[in-house]
Amino acid sequence: MDNSNNNSLNVYRLLRIARDLKVKELAEKLMVTPAYINAIEKGERIPSKRLIRDYSIALNVDERIITTFSNNKNNSFEKLLLKILKEICKEDDQ
Repeated sequence: MDNSNNNSLNVYRLLRIARDLKVKELAEKLMVTPAYINAIEKGERIPSKRLIRDYSIALNVDERIITTFSNNKNNSFEKLLLKILKEICKEDDQ
């Protein structure tokens, strides 16, 4: 696994978990295979812009959150989780 993609893999996995979805459930929503979701979460695949848009819709998260956190390489897993949860909570309050 390429560790340079470590934060982006965490973003996709954390958002899925935050929305309480199993890989198979998200794959069905995105019309991709569970193996493809796993590859994205492991950093083996980078989703297309279209798939990122579909992720945002399926997870009910602003696309900006996904792109911002997937591009930020300077966060530990714990800091990243906290930042994502804060952003999700802000959106849910609106």
